Amino acid sequence: MIKFFRRIRQNLLSEGKTGKYLKYAIGEIFLVIIGILLALQIDNWNSERIAKGTFESNLQFAMEDLEQDKSDLTRLIQERKRVLDKADFILQAVDERKNLSAREIFENSEIMLWKSFEMNSNGFERLLASPIYESPQFQSIREKIKNYQANYQRIKGLEKKLNESIEEMEIEMSKDGSILELYEYSDLVFSLSYAGKEIDAATDQEILDFSMDFEKSFIENPPMLSLFQRGKLITRSIIQQYGYHIALGEDLRKGIGDFMNAQ
Repeated sequence: MIKFFRRIRQNLLSEGKTGKYLKYAIGEIFLVIIGILLALQIDNWNSERIAKGTFESNLQFAMEDLEQDKSDLTRLIQERKRVLDKADFILQAVDERKNLSAREIFENSEIMLWKSFEMNSNGFERLLASPIYESPQFQSIREKIKNYQANYQRIKGLEKKLNESIEEMEIEMSKDGSILELYEYSDLVFSLSYAGKEIDAATDQEILDFSMDFEKSFIENPPMLSLFQRGKLITRSIIQQYGYHIALGEDLRKGIGDFMNAQ
């Protein structure tokens, strides 16, 4: 093709048709420019197609994150409801001034264990890196994502508040020694569990015979009672936020699904 155009130019020059040569040269330049513009446009189309495909793939990752969040939150809701039931068992025993065994105290003091929800954010992090994320057509989904992330921060704040409250009360009880028996019993049980040893009859009897002063540890222990009562209040708020987060996630999943179907 290049030889063909060169031959035409040479013929025009040899025939002395300078005017036609100039017109032809301008036309040839014009064709080259059009070719370059077309190539750039095709490259842009290809880049946009690849970016769109990557973005849709990242949307799918985000959908999977939301599904995993829902599963994790559903499990945590059940765990925290069980914790509330156990706390009520302890507090009822306090009200009735019962004398619980060390095993009953240990098994129903789960409110003292730290629990937390960690949001799966791999898909969202990928979306943020795409220019399509800030596009006008993605605005409604972007707002839903921001609401979802903001509620996650509220959840983390409540969990932090609960964990700090537990730590504060534990420090108070460590000072007067009112929590030491619970620590000793926990250490006995956990040391056997982590060692992977089977509990023989002698060890089992040692655990059964372990004596814990329920009156000193709970009934006459304001920091412990405060830990349980305050823990229940915050735990209920956390459960409520977990449920709200699931609802936000479902709404976000629907929005993403509608967006993908419209593309």
